Amino acid sequence: NAESQSVYPCCLSLFIFFSYLSPRSGLGTADQCKQRYKHNKYLTCEKANLGNLANNFGLTASQFAENLSEQYNKHTVGQLALMPEEAAKEFECRTFPTPTRVLEGARYMLAKQIAVEPSVRAAVRQAFYERALLTIKPTKEGIRKIDETHPCANFKYIKDKPVRDLAGEEFLRMHGAEKEGLIQMSLSMDKHGSKDTYLEEIKTFFYRDEFSQLVQSWNEQRMIILNYTLNNLLYPVLAEQLKRKMLEESTLHVLKKCKVKLRNCTQMAPYAVENMDESGNNGVRILGFCIRDAGEDKPGYGILINGAGAVEETITLSYFKYSSKGNTELAKKKEADMEKLREFLLEHKPHVVGLGCEGRALQYQREIQDVITSLEQQHQIDPITIELVDPTVSRIYKESNRAQVEFPNYTPEQRMAVSIARRLRDPLVEFTQLMNFSNDVLSIPWHSLQRFINEERLLRWLTQEFVTLVNNVGVDLNFAVEHYHYQNMVQFVCGLGPRKAAALLKLLKQHTEHLESRALLVQEFKLGSRVFLNCAGFIKVQHSREDSLSDNFQLLDSTRIHPETYIWAEKMAIDALEYDEDDEDDNNVKQRALEEIMDDPEKLLDLDLDAFNTELKRQEYPDKRITLYDIRDELTNRFADKRSPYHGLTDEEKFYLLSNESAEGFKEGSIVQCVVVGIARRKPKGDEPDIQPKRNEATGMWQCPLCLRDEFPELSEIWNHFDTSGSCPGQAVGVRVRLNNGISGFIATKNLSDQKVTNPEERVKIGKQIDAKVLRVNFEKVSVDLTCKTSDLNNTDEKNRDLYYDTEAADQEKKAKEAKKNKKEKSTDCDSALIPLL
Repeated sequence: NAESQSVYPCCLSLFIFFSYLSPRSGLGTADQCKQRYKHNKYLTCEKANLGNLANNFGLTASQFAENLSEQYNKHTVGQLALMPEEAAKEFECRTFPTPTRVLEGARYMLAKQIAVEPSVRAAVRQAFYERALLTIKPTKEGIRKIDETHPCANFKYIKDKPVRDLAGEEFLRMHGAEKEGLIQMSLSMDKHGSKDTYLEEIKTFFYRDEFSQLVQSWNEQRMIILNYTLNNLLYPVLAEQLKRKMLEESTLHVLKKCKVKLRNCTQMAPYAVENMDESGNNGVRILGFCIRDAGEDKPGYGILINGAGAVEETITLSYFKYSSKGNTELAKKKEADMEKLREFLLEHKPHVVGLGCEGRALQYQREIQDVITSLEQQHQIDPITIELVDPTVSRIYKESNRAQVEFPNYTPEQRMAVSIARRLRDPLVEFTQLMNFSNDVLSIPWHSLQRFINEERLLRWLTQEFVTLVNNVGVDLNFAVEHYHYQNMVQFVCGLGPRKAAALLKLLKQHTEHLESRALLVQEFKLGSRVFLNCAGFIKVQHSREDSLSDNFQLLDSTRIHPETYIWAEKMAIDALEYDEDDEDDNNVKQRALEEIMDDPEKLLDLDLDAFNTELKRQEYPDKRITLYDIRDELTNRFADKRSPYHGLTDEEKFYLLSNESAEGFKEGSIVQCVVVGIARRKPKGDEPDIQPKRNEATGMWQCPLCLRDEFPELSEIWNHFDTSGSCPGQAVGVRVRLNNGISGFIATKNLSDQKVTNPEERVKIGKQIDAKVLRVNFEKVSVDLTCKTSDLNNTDEKNRDLYYDTEAADQEKKAKEAKKNKKEKSTDCDSALIPLL
């Protein structure tokens, strides 16, 4: 400590000097640096010898730092015998002509010295990070834009929220709103208006507990120093540091969520058909459809792909999307398309039909299902499943350069149909299509806040996840050479990357039609040994019958087993089959043993792998127990797809895809706009309770109590009206509406108004646009229940509000808006009253 105190003044001068003269300050010339040096406040005070006065406040900066870090008064606060003003007179000069100015300079010097003490910064930083409070207020732009439906509505006004309560992506959302100019955030150590401040806690370490006027005067000076140190020098810096820390944490949370979404989308095995006979076909045949809505003047397309993802047949349906009601000519053309589809399905017999989950997909699904059902009944064909597919990737792929290279003569809708079919075949392969030079993968809405994340950083995280996903599945190089859409998988093999993958594929295409073994990658294609060791275990080589006759044939190349451990796999196979030890060096015997053990892997269960591992340890190998068990699993099931079995979209996923909404943006309590499309009525039943018709005394007409028609001159006509089938439409129970996102909704009669409504037609008219609030979302029926009561629309959903929401400030804003509105109305009324006078 003594040594550090002796060098302290020199170190502090150097720190302040370089903090102002650093190249980062942006100062270019020596003259500019010199000018900045002259105007440095600390150096000006030091030049005036105010450091001597700064040392007479009772403690030096290092002594106060020790008291604070040790949390007790290790150094007693000293006391000068003169009043502060009297002590300052000795240091009056031209720069500091009065005692007040002198004290101000001395206080500034000591405050700066305290602020740069490492232990002081550490103690205050720790306290600030633990106790910091967040306050948010909207800007003028925020007051205008942030309403009850805005994503920032629940934190429009926040007062003294502990930052430790922030979780997940919450701070990134706030930071994004501040970046867009909607809110202003501030961090403070103490609650607004609270007397229990951090300054009160630490002043005891720089305070002399005496009651004389002399001591109290110096205590006031010390408190001014600490207050300036905290509020002017430390808190602003720590607030920025804490903001950066919280921003990084919330950004990492969002990046992890993006990776999880990618994993959830791709960790699903290809669509499979149970008990499918592989003879005479090329895997699962998938028919992908892209059918635009009737408002778009584009035909619908169907693309049939085989198990390898190659296109086999296409079908164009120009009128399938139109309704068969009303227009006779369109009905005939649509029926012709339906017959065309029937013949196509009968001829090619796809195993599954994929349909993009968008627009009127549910209607198209029902119509295609009707065609399939009729074929199953008339021609006894095998069942054909219809799967709704998330079209997000397909929409991006259809416009990509890769799609145009692979299908230059296809329309964008045809390319989209291909992508939908391939999404069913293997979602991972289809997602890798977007990992290209254009970075199309960033066009996928991974998260609602991804716009606030650096694109390069998001791309790195997605790339890392692709590497993990692809290597878990493995890559077939021979298949990649033959199929263009599969080639993007190769770049994610460990050790390769885009450049090496492209070069390797180019060499494979030029020099061979079929890669026979992994060893040839080094022997013929000059793959570096280190790169080969990294990638070999993730490259699978599917063998043909001709390959088994080659000298390079190695059956283990079709497994995840690494070439470094081939010798152990071969040893395990020979031991399990109890071959002679003399045959262990014969390669043909090894391959025959491997082939036999793969056909009958249960024999491996008799091996004592723990004893095998003990023997390897004796030979100075590291512990390979896990590796040996992995080898046995791989010999049992070569390159088994460990992804979860295929499953279709859930009702909730279908709802949000069809509505083009998100779960956080469209939920119970959301305010929506909708158009009235009809009145919902309950048909009268035969067992209807006693009906009590009413007579209008003014007109003399009788009124039906169900449909409320009052045009019946005789009571008997009421009974005929009710008894005749279809004559009475029934009692109105609510209003049918259609939301702007295309989803249908229902407003019960009781939810139309705060006042009692008997006839909904008196309240709303068909075609009228109204505001409503979501009461319940029915995912299964793809509809919502709504209310348009004024009380419900004005009632704020408190459960979505932040716990620290500043209701008082929000009420003040509401009152200000109402006052402004009333003032504007009064001004309008006055102007209207003046018009006749003019």
